[in-house]
Amino acid sequence: MDFIAASTIRAVFLLLIVFSYDIACQWFVNLFKRMDEHWPEHLKVPPTTQLIPTIPKLHEPMHKRANHEMFSLNFIPGVGKSDLETPERVWSAHNGLGNSTKTQGPGGRHDVLDDHFGFWNWLKYIGLGKTLMSKYKAAIAERNIQVEGHRGLTESLDPALVAQWERLCMEWEGDGFPKTKPNPYHTEESSA
Repeated sequence: MDFIAASTIRAVFLLLIVFSYDIACQWFVNLFKRMDEHWPEHLKVPPTTQLIPTIPKLHEPMHKRANHEMFSLNFIPGVGKSDLETPERVWSAHNGLGNSTKTQGPGGRHDVLDDHFGFWNWLKYIGLGKTLMSKYKAAIAERNIQVEGHRGLTESLDPALVAQWERLCMEWEGDGFPKTKPNPYHTEESSA
């Protein structure tokens, strides 16, 4: 996983990279130490790039570990309603290929798989505009509802307490990984 991540990061220049990995909580432990000690210099992540590990939403409940909120997409600013499960979602559409290609030789099998995935990608590409526009419109409407609900709730609370909560949340969200600030989303003996 380290080599795949490093090779991908090397190809792009981004200030923020969100990793969606079902065992991000294990993989990210000592990542920076492994980077410093074992990664070749040309694959190391630039110091200006912030890395955020996340566990996709379908996989997260299976972890059942306290203090996993730092890996939850629900608490990462900017990801919205993303579930980051797209790689898992497409497997069912490709299951039939196994029976179709198991008796083929390597060249024929490769051609059939290449054609299938090319067609799959083409279908996604031509539907992108319609899909993204409908999601954008729904997101704007939902954002307006949430902003109004948040404003109403905030006005009903003690302003000093709201300011304290906002400060705690901003400090925690601004803390890089591994997080060292107290987690405002963690409740004892429960998990997200």
